[in-house]
Amino acid sequence: MHLPESVHALDTLLNSLHNQKTDLLHQVKQIDSDIAAAERKRAKIWNNTALVSKLPPELLSDIFFICQQDKPAFQLIAARVCSRWRDLAVGTRMLWTDIRVILVHQLHIQPALDKMETYINRSGPSSLFAVRLDVDQDLDFAPFLKLIASHISRCAHLSVYIQEHRQGCFLLGEHLRSLWAPHLRYLALHIDSADDSNIMMCSAPSIFEAGAPSLNHLQLTSYASGLRPPISDGITTLYLDGMCMTSLTVLEYRGMLATNRCLVNLSLQWLTIDSSMSTDSRTVELPMLRSLRIRTDKGYSGSNEALLNALPLSRLESLILYDFHELFSFEFPNVKDLSLYNCEFLMHQTVIEQLVLAFPSVIRLTLELHSGPFLYPALHILGEPMIWPKLRTLCVKELDIIDDRHDFSALSRLVQARSRVNRPLDFLYLDNSSYRRVVDILRALGTPTRIICTDVHPAPWPPGSDMNSVHYDNFWED
Repeated sequence: MHLPESVHALDTLLNSLHNQKTDLLHQVKQIDSDIAAAERKRAKIWNNTALVSKLPPELLSDIFFICQQDKPAFQLIAARVCSRWRDLAVGTRMLWTDIRVILVHQLHIQPALDKMETYINRSGPSSLFAVRLDVDQDLDFAPFLKLIASHISRCAHLSVYIQEHRQGCFLLGEHLRSLWAPHLRYLALHIDSADDSNIMMCSAPSIFEAGAPSLNHLQLTSYASGLRPPISDGITTLYLDGMCMTSLTVLEYRGMLATNRCLVNLSLQWLTIDSSMSTDSRTVELPMLRSLRIRTDKGYSGSNEALLNALPLSRLESLILYDFHELFSFEFPNVKDLSLYNCEFLMHQTVIEQLVLAFPSVIRLTLELHSGPFLYPALHILGEPMIWPKLRTLCVKELDIIDDRHDFSALSRLVQARSRVNRPLDFLYLDNSSYRRVVDILRALGTPTRIICTDVHPAPWPPGSDMNSVHYDNFWED
Protein backbone atom coordinates (compact mmCIF):
# COMPACT_ATOMS: atom_id res chain seq x y z
CA MET A 1 0.00 0.00 0.00
CA HIS A 2 1.39 3.37 -1.05
CA LEU A 3 1.19 5.93 1.73
CA PRO A 4 1.07 9.66 1.01
CA GLU A 5 3.86 11.94 2.22
CA SER A 6 1.81 14.79 3.71
CA VAL A 7 0.22 14.85 7.16
CA HIS A 8 -3.07 16.06 5.77
CA ALA A 9 -3.25 13.22 3.27
CA LEU A 10 -2.38 10.66 5.97
CA ASP A 11 -5.11 12.02 8.24
CA THR A 12 -7.59 11.66 5.41
CA LEU A 13 -6.43 8.08 4.78
CA LEU A 14 -6.63 7.15 8.47
CA ASN A 15 -10.17 8.46 8.74
CA SER A 16 -11.15 6.46 5.71
CA LEU A 17 -9.57 3.28 7.09
CA HIS A 18 -11.25 3.74 10.49
CA ASN A 19 -14.60 4.16 8.77
CA GLN A 20 -14.04 1.02 6.74
CA LYS A 21 -13.11 -0.87 9.92
CA THR A 22 -16.23 0.39 11.67
CA ASP A 23 -18.37 -0.70 8.73
CA LEU A 24 -16.74 -4.14 8.65
CA LEU A 25 -17.14 -4.63 12.42
CA HIS A 26 -20.77 -3.64 12.11
CA GLN A 27 -21.19 -6.16 9.32
CA VAL A 28 -19.50 -8.86 11.46
CA LYS A 29 -21.77 -8.02 14.36
CA GLN A 30 -24.80 -8.19 12.10
CA ILE A 31 -23.63 -11.50 10.68
CA ASP A 32 -23.14 -12.87 14.22
CA SER A 33 -26.68 -11.74 15.06
CA ASP A 34 -28.03 -13.36 11.89
CA ILE A 35 -26.15 -16.58 12.71
CA ALA A 36 -27.57 -16.62 16.24
CA ALA A 37 -31.09 -16.00 14.94
CA ALA A 38 -30.71 -18.72 12.34
CA GLU A 39 -29.37 -21.15 14.96
CA ARG A 40 -32.28 -20.37 17.27
CA LYS A 41 -34.79 -20.90 14.48
CA ARG A 42 -33.08 -24.12 13.42
CA ALA A 43 -33.04 -25.36 17.04
CA LYS A 44 -36.71 -24.48 17.42
CA ILE A 45 -37.62 -26.34 14.21
CA TRP A 46 -35.47 -29.27 15.28
CA ASN A 47 -36.95 -29.29 18.80
CA ASN A 48 -40.44 -29.29 17.30
CA THR A 49 -39.67 -32.63 15.65
CA ALA A 50 -39.16 -34.24 19.09
CA LEU A 51 -42.11 -36.25 20.38
CA VAL A 52 -42.23 -34.23 23.61
CA SER A 53 -42.92 -31.11 21.53
CA LYS A 54 -46.12 -32.71 20.29
CA LEU A 55 -47.57 -32.58 23.80
CA PRO A 56 -50.19 -29.88 24.31
CA PRO A 57 -49.12 -27.05 26.65
CA GLU A 58 -51.67 -28.02 29.31
CA LEU A 59 -50.27 -31.56 29.58
CA LEU A 60 -46.66 -30.37 29.58
CA SER A 61 -47.48 -27.92 32.38
CA ASP A 62 -48.91 -30.78 34.42
CA ILE A 63 -45.72 -32.78 33.84
CA PHE A 64 -43.62 -29.81 35.00
CA PHE A 65 -45.74 -29.58 38.15
CA ILE A 66 -45.33 -33.31 38.90
CA CYS A 67 -41.55 -33.06 38.45
CA GLN A 68 -41.49 -30.10 40.81
CA GLN A 69 -42.82 -32.25 43.66
CA ASP A 70 -39.50 -34.11 43.78
CA LYS A 71 -37.32 -31.17 42.72
CA PRO A 72 -38.74 -27.85 43.95
CA ALA A 73 -36.61 -25.76 41.55
CA PHE A 74 -37.56 -27.78 38.47
CA GLN A 75 -39.22 -24.81 36.79
CA LEU A 76 -35.81 -23.08 36.64
CA ILE A 77 -34.30 -26.13 34.96
CA ALA A 78 -37.16 -26.39 32.49
CA ALA A 79 -36.82 -22.71 31.59
CA ARG A 80 -33.27 -23.35 30.30
CA VAL A 81 -34.18 -26.16 27.89
CA CYS A 82 -35.70 -24.16 25.05
CA SER A 83 -37.73 -21.02 24.40
CA ARG A 84 -41.02 -22.94 24.33
CA TRP A 85 -40.32 -24.56 27.68
CA ARG A 86 -39.20 -21.23 29.12
CA ASP A 87 -42.36 -19.46 28.00
CA LEU A 88 -44.46 -22.31 29.33
CA ALA A 89 -42.61 -22.50 32.67
CA VAL A 90 -42.77 -18.75 33.26
CA GLY A 91 -46.44 -18.66 32.29
CA THR A 92 -47.50 -21.62 34.48
CA ARG A 93 -48.43 -19.86 37.69
CA MET A 94 -48.62 -22.96 39.88
CA LEU A 95 -44.88 -23.57 39.33
CA TRP A 96 -44.07 -20.36 41.23
CA THR A 97 -46.30 -20.81 44.25
CA ASP A 98 -43.77 -22.73 46.41
CA ILE A 99 -41.26 -20.12 47.63
CA ARG A 100 -38.25 -21.36 49.61
CA VAL A 101 -35.59 -18.96 50.84
CA ILE A 102 -32.52 -19.69 52.97
CA LEU A 103 -30.49 -16.79 54.40
CA VAL A 104 -27.05 -17.70 55.71
CA HIS A 105 -24.99 -14.67 54.67
CA GLN A 106 -25.45 -10.95 54.22
CA LEU A 107 -24.68 -11.28 50.51
CA HIS A 108 -27.69 -13.60 50.09
CA ILE A 109 -30.27 -11.05 51.17
CA GLN A 110 -30.83 -9.01 48.01
CA PRO A 111 -30.70 -11.94 45.54
CA ALA A 112 -33.08 -13.91 47.78
CA LEU A 113 -35.44 -10.95 48.06
CA ASP A 114 -35.42 -10.57 44.26
CA LYS A 115 -36.16 -14.29 43.97
CA MET A 116 -39.12 -14.08 46.35
CA GLU A 117 -40.55 -11.08 44.52
CA THR A 118 -40.15 -12.81 41.15
CA TYR A 119 -41.90 -15.93 42.41
CA ILE A 120 -44.77 -13.93 43.90
CA ASN A 121 -45.23 -11.93 40.69
CA ARG A 122 -45.10 -15.00 38.46
CA SER A 123 -47.61 -16.84 40.65
CA GLY A 124 -50.21 -14.38 39.39
CA PRO A 125 -52.66 -12.06 41.11
CA SER A 126 -55.08 -14.76 42.24
CA SER A 127 -53.05 -17.92 42.94
CA LEU A 128 -52.33 -18.89 46.55
CA PHE A 129 -48.67 -19.37 47.45
CA ALA A 130 -46.54 -20.95 50.21
CA VAL A 131 -43.44 -19.41 51.83
CA ARG A 132 -40.70 -21.23 53.72
CA LEU A 133 -38.10 -18.84 55.12
CA ASP A 134 -34.93 -19.93 56.99
CA VAL A 135 -32.88 -17.23 58.70
CA ASP A 136 -29.46 -18.03 60.11
CA GLN A 137 -27.41 -15.74 62.34
CA ASP A 138 -28.42 -12.14 62.94
CA LEU A 139 -29.45 -11.27 59.36
CA ASP A 140 -32.04 -8.63 58.49
CA PHE A 141 -35.10 -10.51 57.26
CA ALA A 142 -37.51 -7.59 57.76
CA PRO A 143 -37.71 -6.87 53.96
CA PHE A 144 -38.96 -10.43 53.43
CA LEU A 145 -41.67 -10.06 56.08
CA LYS A 146 -42.67 -6.73 54.53
CA LEU A 147 -42.96 -8.34 51.08
CA ILE A 148 -44.96 -11.26 52.46
CA ALA A 149 -47.24 -8.88 54.37
CA SER A 150 -47.99 -6.92 51.20
CA HIS A 151 -49.29 -10.12 49.56
CA ILE A 152 -50.66 -11.85 52.67
CA SER A 153 -54.14 -12.08 51.15
CA ARG A 154 -52.76 -14.80 48.83
CA CYS A 155 -50.53 -16.61 51.33
CA ALA A 156 -51.83 -20.08 52.25
CA HIS A 157 -48.71 -21.42 53.96
CA LEU A 158 -46.22 -19.42 56.04
CA SER A 159 -43.30 -21.19 57.75
CA VAL A 160 -40.42 -19.22 59.27
CA TYR A 161 -37.42 -20.76 61.07
CA ILE A 162 -35.13 -18.24 62.81
CA GLN A 163 -31.84 -19.19 64.41
CA GLU A 164 -29.76 -17.02 66.75
CA HIS A 165 -31.46 -13.72 65.99
CA ARG A 166 -31.56 -10.94 68.57
CA GLN A 167 -34.83 -9.40 67.37
CA GLY A 168 -36.66 -12.33 65.83
CA CYS A 169 -39.74 -12.02 68.06
CA PHE A 170 -39.91 -8.26 67.69
CA LEU A 171 -39.72 -8.36 63.88
CA LEU A 172 -42.37 -11.06 63.60
CA GLY A 173 -44.67 -9.10 65.88
CA GLU A 174 -44.02 -5.82 64.07
CA HIS A 175 -44.72 -7.09 60.55
CA LEU A 176 -47.42 -9.69 61.25
CA ARG A 177 -49.36 -7.96 64.04
CA SER A 178 -52.23 -6.23 62.27
CA LEU A 179 -52.61 -8.48 59.24
CA TRP A 180 -55.78 -10.04 57.84
CA ALA A 181 -54.93 -13.38 56.22
CA PRO A 182 -58.14 -14.78 54.73
CA HIS A 183 -56.54 -17.83 53.07
CA LEU A 184 -53.75 -18.67 55.52
CA ARG A 185 -54.14 -22.35 56.43
CA TYR A 186 -50.68 -23.30 57.71
CA LEU A 187 -48.67 -21.16 60.15
CA ALA A 188 -45.38 -22.39 61.63
CA LEU A 189 -42.99 -20.02 63.41
CA HIS A 190 -39.86 -21.11 65.26
CA ILE A 191 -37.23 -18.95 66.98
CA ASP A 192 -34.29 -21.03 68.16
CA SER A 193 -32.89 -18.40 70.51
CA ALA A 194 -33.54 -14.71 71.13
CA ASP A 195 -32.02 -11.96 73.25
CA ASP A 196 -35.40 -10.24 73.33
CA SER A 197 -37.09 -13.34 74.77
CA ASN A 198 -37.66 -11.79 78.20
CA ILE A 199 -39.36 -8.75 76.67
CA MET A 200 -41.35 -11.04 74.41
CA MET A 201 -42.64 -13.12 77.29
CA CYS A 202 -43.82 -9.99 79.08
CA SER A 203 -45.36 -8.14 76.16
CA ALA A 204 -46.48 -11.22 74.20
CA PRO A 205 -46.76 -9.61 70.72
CA SER A 206 -49.91 -10.51 68.82
CA ILE A 207 -49.86 -11.68 65.22
CA PHE A 208 -52.65 -11.56 62.64
CA GLU A 209 -54.86 -9.52 64.93
CA ALA A 210 -57.30 -8.85 62.07
CA GLY A 211 -57.85 -12.60 61.76
CA ALA A 212 -56.96 -15.78 59.89
CA PRO A 213 -60.31 -17.56 59.48
CA SER A 214 -58.95 -20.41 57.33
CA LEU A 215 -56.15 -21.38 59.71
CA ASN A 216 -56.08 -25.12 60.47
CA HIS A 217 -52.39 -25.77 61.32
CA LEU A 218 -50.79 -23.69 64.11
CA GLN A 219 -47.20 -24.34 65.17
CA LEU A 220 -45.44 -21.77 67.38
CA THR A 221 -42.37 -23.40 68.93
CA SER A 222 -39.42 -22.52 71.14
CA TYR A 223 -39.32 -18.74 71.74
CA ALA A 224 -42.00 -18.16 69.11
CA SER A 225 -44.44 -19.85 71.49
CA GLY A 226 -44.63 -16.53 73.33
CA LEU A 227 -46.39 -14.90 70.37
CA ARG A 228 -50.15 -14.58 70.66
CA PRO A 229 -51.67 -16.32 67.62
CA PRO A 230 -54.91 -15.42 65.85
CA ILE A 231 -58.13 -16.94 67.10
CA SER A 232 -59.53 -19.55 64.73
CA ASP A 233 -62.21 -22.12 65.42
CA GLY A 234 -61.02 -24.36 62.56
CA ILE A 235 -57.60 -25.44 63.87
CA THR A 236 -57.13 -29.17 63.38
CA THR A 237 -53.38 -29.43 64.13
CA LEU A 238 -51.98 -27.60 67.15
CA TYR A 239 -48.52 -27.48 68.71
CA LEU A 240 -48.34 -26.25 72.32
CA ASP A 241 -44.78 -25.50 73.41
CA GLY A 242 -44.03 -24.69 77.06
CA MET A 243 -40.77 -22.84 76.38
CA CYS A 244 -42.28 -19.44 77.11
CA MET A 245 -45.04 -20.54 79.45
CA THR A 246 -44.77 -20.61 83.21
CA SER A 247 -46.51 -23.50 84.92
CA LEU A 248 -50.10 -23.49 83.67
CA THR A 249 -53.03 -24.06 85.95
CA VAL A 250 -55.43 -26.84 85.06
CA LEU A 251 -58.04 -24.19 84.24
CA GLU A 252 -55.68 -22.40 81.81
CA TYR A 253 -54.69 -25.67 80.16
CA ARG A 254 -58.28 -26.80 79.77
CA GLY A 255 -59.22 -23.37 78.40
CA MET A 256 -56.53 -23.59 75.70
CA LEU A 257 -57.86 -26.97 74.63
CA ALA A 258 -61.53 -26.02 74.80
CA THR A 259 -61.09 -23.18 72.28
CA ASN A 260 -59.99 -25.70 69.66
CA ARG A 261 -62.89 -28.11 69.41
CA CYS A 262 -61.94 -29.19 65.88
CA LEU A 263 -58.56 -30.60 66.94
CA VAL A 264 -57.48 -33.78 65.19
CA ASN A 265 -53.74 -33.64 65.96
CA LEU A 266 -52.28 -32.27 69.21
CA SER A 267 -48.59 -31.91 70.11
CA LEU A 268 -47.64 -31.03 73.70
CA GLN A 269 -44.02 -30.16 74.39
CA TRP A 270 -42.41 -29.25 77.71
CA LEU A 271 -45.70 -28.13 79.24
CA THR A 272 -46.00 -28.22 83.02
CA ILE A 273 -49.39 -28.17 84.71
CA ASP A 274 -49.93 -27.09 88.30
CA SER A 275 -52.82 -29.29 89.43
CA SER A 276 -52.49 -28.56 93.14
CA MET A 277 -55.50 -26.23 93.21
CA SER A 278 -57.84 -28.24 91.00
CA THR A 279 -59.97 -31.32 91.50
CA ASP A 280 -61.64 -31.14 88.07
CA SER A 281 -61.14 -34.49 86.34
CA ARG A 282 -63.56 -33.99 83.47
CA THR A 283 -62.25 -34.37 79.93
CA VAL A 284 -62.40 -31.51 77.46
CA GLU A 285 -64.84 -32.07 74.61
CA LEU A 286 -62.61 -32.74 71.60
CA PRO A 287 -64.73 -35.07 69.45
CA MET A 288 -62.31 -35.21 66.51
CA LEU A 289 -59.02 -35.75 68.35
CA ARG A 290 -57.20 -38.76 66.90
CA SER A 291 -53.46 -38.13 67.19
CA LEU A 292 -51.49 -37.03 70.26
CA ARG A 293 -47.83 -36.71 71.06
CA ILE A 294 -46.34 -35.56 74.36
CA ARG A 295 -42.79 -34.75 75.38
CA THR A 296 -42.40 -33.88 79.03
CA ASP A 297 -39.81 -31.70 80.74
CA LYS A 298 -37.03 -33.88 82.14
CA GLY A 299 -36.31 -31.36 84.86
CA TYR A 300 -39.90 -31.20 86.08
CA SER A 301 -40.28 -33.03 89.37
CA GLY A 302 -44.08 -32.89 89.50
CA SER A 303 -46.64 -35.22 87.97
CA ASN A 304 -47.56 -35.08 84.28
CA GLU A 305 -50.86 -36.81 84.90
CA ALA A 306 -52.80 -33.57 84.30
CA LEU A 307 -51.57 -33.47 80.67
CA LEU A 308 -53.55 -36.62 79.90
CA ASN A 309 -56.35 -36.18 82.40
CA ALA A 310 -58.07 -33.43 80.39
CA LEU A 311 -58.00 -35.32 77.07
CA PRO A 312 -60.52 -37.79 75.57
CA LEU A 313 -58.02 -40.65 75.40
CA SER A 314 -60.55 -43.18 74.16
CA ARG A 315 -60.72 -41.36 70.82
CA LEU A 316 -56.98 -41.54 70.12
CA GLU A 317 -55.69 -43.72 67.29
CA SER A 318 -52.06 -42.56 67.33
CA LEU A 319 -49.92 -41.76 70.38
CA ILE A 320 -46.28 -40.73 70.89
CA LEU A 321 -44.82 -40.52 74.41
CA TYR A 322 -41.32 -39.04 74.86
CA ASP A 323 -39.51 -38.73 78.21
CA PHE A 324 -42.63 -39.97 79.96
CA HIS A 325 -41.81 -41.30 83.41
CA GLU A 326 -45.09 -42.88 84.50
CA LEU A 327 -47.95 -44.56 82.66
CA PHE A 328 -50.54 -43.87 85.38
CA SER A 329 -53.82 -45.78 85.11
CA PHE A 330 -55.14 -44.40 81.83
CA GLU A 331 -56.55 -46.59 79.08
CA PHE A 332 -56.19 -46.07 75.34
CA PRO A 333 -58.57 -48.63 73.82
CA ASN A 334 -58.33 -47.44 70.20
CA VAL A 335 -54.64 -46.54 69.83
CA LYS A 336 -53.35 -48.49 66.86
CA ASP A 337 -50.06 -46.63 66.31
CA LEU A 338 -47.95 -46.40 69.49
CA SER A 339 -44.47 -44.85 69.78
CA LEU A 340 -42.44 -44.83 73.01
CA TYR A 341 -39.15 -42.93 73.30
CA ASN A 342 -36.96 -42.78 76.39
CA CYS A 343 -39.90 -43.70 78.61
CA GLU A 344 -38.69 -44.57 82.07
CA PHE A 345 -41.66 -46.80 82.86
CA LEU A 346 -40.47 -49.32 80.23
CA MET A 347 -37.54 -50.16 82.49
CA HIS A 348 -39.86 -51.68 85.11
CA GLN A 349 -41.06 -55.25 84.55
CA THR A 350 -44.21 -54.70 86.62
CA VAL A 351 -45.48 -52.08 84.15
CA ILE A 352 -45.48 -54.37 81.10
CA GLU A 353 -48.81 -56.00 81.93
CA GLN A 354 -50.33 -52.59 82.61
CA LEU A 355 -48.94 -51.34 79.28
CA VAL A 356 -50.43 -54.20 77.31
CA LEU A 357 -53.83 -53.81 78.97
CA ALA A 358 -53.81 -50.04 78.47
CA PHE A 359 -53.19 -50.44 74.71
CA PRO A 360 -55.19 -53.48 73.54
CA SER A 361 -55.45 -52.48 69.86
CA VAL A 362 -51.83 -51.80 68.88
CA ILE A 363 -51.03 -52.59 65.23
CA ARG A 364 -47.86 -50.51 64.83
CA LEU A 365 -45.22 -50.16 67.57
CA THR A 366 -42.16 -47.91 67.53
CA LEU A 367 -39.47 -47.75 70.22
CA GLU A 368 -35.77 -47.88 70.93
CA LEU A 369 -34.82 -51.47 71.52
CA HIS A 370 -32.65 -50.70 74.54
CA SER A 371 -35.67 -49.02 76.16
CA GLY A 372 -37.71 -52.21 76.23
CA PRO A 373 -35.68 -54.95 77.94
CA PHE A 374 -38.86 -56.44 79.40
CA LEU A 375 -41.32 -55.59 76.62
CA TYR A 376 -39.53 -57.42 73.80
CA PRO A 377 -39.33 -60.77 75.60
CA ALA A 378 -43.02 -60.42 76.48
CA LEU A 379 -43.92 -59.95 72.81
CA HIS A 380 -42.52 -63.33 71.78
CA ILE A 381 -44.02 -65.40 74.59
CA LEU A 382 -46.28 -68.04 73.08
CA GLY A 383 -49.72 -68.81 74.43
CA GLU A 384 -53.25 -67.52 74.49
CA PRO A 385 -54.14 -64.78 74.64
CA MET A 386 -51.06 -63.59 72.79
CA ILE A 387 -49.76 -60.14 73.66
CA TRP A 388 -50.93 -57.65 71.05
CA PRO A 389 -52.18 -60.22 68.53
CA LYS A 390 -52.97 -57.43 66.04
CA LEU A 391 -49.38 -56.17 65.96
CA ARG A 392 -48.22 -56.10 62.34
CA THR A 393 -45.52 -53.42 62.14
CA LEU A 394 -42.52 -52.93 64.40
CA CYS A 395 -40.10 -49.99 64.10
CA VAL A 396 -36.81 -50.26 65.95
CA LYS A 397 -33.98 -47.77 66.36
CA GLU A 398 -30.56 -47.99 68.00
CA LEU A 399 -30.19 -51.75 67.87
CA ASP A 400 -26.98 -52.40 69.79
CA ILE A 401 -25.30 -55.71 69.00
CA ILE A 402 -21.67 -54.65 69.03
CA ASP A 403 -20.96 -55.40 72.68
CA ASP A 404 -24.03 -57.42 73.63
CA ARG A 405 -26.11 -59.72 71.44
CA HIS A 406 -29.04 -59.67 73.86
CA ASP A 407 -30.95 -57.02 71.94
CA PHE A 408 -30.63 -58.85 68.65
CA SER A 409 -31.54 -62.22 70.21
CA ALA A 410 -34.73 -60.76 71.66
CA LEU A 411 -35.68 -59.29 68.31
CA SER A 412 -34.87 -62.49 66.45
CA ARG A 413 -36.97 -64.62 68.82
CA LEU A 414 -39.85 -62.14 68.55
CA VAL A 415 -39.92 -62.39 64.74
CA GLN A 416 -39.70 -66.19 64.79
CA ALA A 417 -42.23 -66.77 67.55
CA ARG A 418 -44.97 -64.60 66.07
CA SER A 419 -44.52 -66.26 62.70
CA ARG A 420 -44.73 -69.70 64.30
CA VAL A 421 -48.21 -69.05 65.75
CA ASN A 422 -49.49 -67.43 62.56
CA ARG A 423 -49.27 -63.89 63.97
CA PRO A 424 -46.29 -62.70 61.94
CA LEU A 425 -45.07 -59.15 61.67
CA ASP A 426 -45.73 -57.81 58.20
CA PHE A 427 -42.99 -55.19 58.43
CA LEU A 428 -39.90 -54.65 60.56
CA TYR A 429 -38.37 -51.21 60.09
CA LEU A 430 -34.77 -50.64 61.19
CA ASP A 431 -32.60 -47.53 61.17
CA ASN A 432 -29.78 -47.54 58.66
CA SER A 433 -27.04 -48.63 61.07
CA SER A 434 -29.07 -51.48 62.57
CA TYR A 435 -30.26 -52.65 59.16
CA ARG A 436 -26.75 -53.10 57.80
CA ARG A 437 -25.73 -55.25 60.76
CA VAL A 438 -28.66 -57.65 61.00
CA VAL A 439 -30.60 -57.74 57.73
CA ASP A 440 -28.96 -60.91 56.40
CA ILE A 441 -29.42 -62.79 59.66
CA LEU A 442 -33.09 -61.80 60.02
CA ARG A 443 -33.91 -62.68 56.43
CA ALA A 444 -32.29 -66.07 56.92
CA LEU A 445 -34.97 -66.88 59.51
CA GLY A 446 -37.35 -67.60 56.63
CA THR A 447 -40.30 -65.68 58.06
CA PRO A 448 -42.71 -63.64 55.89
CA THR A 449 -41.69 -60.45 57.70
CA ARG A 450 -40.31 -57.79 55.35
CA ILE A 451 -37.14 -56.17 56.72
CA ILE A 452 -37.00 -52.53 55.62
CA CYS A 453 -34.34 -49.85 56.10
CA THR A 454 -35.64 -46.38 56.80
CA ASP A 455 -33.76 -43.12 57.33
CA VAL A 456 -36.99 -41.25 58.07
CA HIS A 457 -37.03 -41.81 61.80
CA PRO A 458 -39.04 -40.67 63.57
CA ALA A 459 -41.76 -40.49 60.94
CA PRO A 460 -43.09 -37.03 60.02
CA TRP A 461 -45.90 -35.81 62.24
CA PRO A 462 -48.91 -35.55 62.10
CA PRO A 463 -49.53 -39.06 60.73
CA GLY A 464 -49.83 -38.99 56.97
CA SER A 465 -47.44 -36.06 56.52
CA ASP A 466 -44.41 -36.28 54.26
CA MET A 467 -40.99 -34.74 54.74
CA ASN A 468 -41.68 -31.95 52.24
CA SER A 469 -44.70 -30.74 54.17
CA VAL A 470 -42.83 -30.47 57.48
CA HIS A 471 -40.48 -27.48 57.42
CA TYR A 472 -39.09 -27.81 60.93
CA ASP A 473 -39.97 -29.86 64.00
CA ASN A 474 -38.01 -29.37 67.23
CA PHE A 475 -39.98 -32.00 69.15
CA TRP A 476 -37.10 -34.49 68.85
CA GLU A 477 -34.25 -32.13 69.72
CA ASP A 478 -32.21 -32.69 72.88
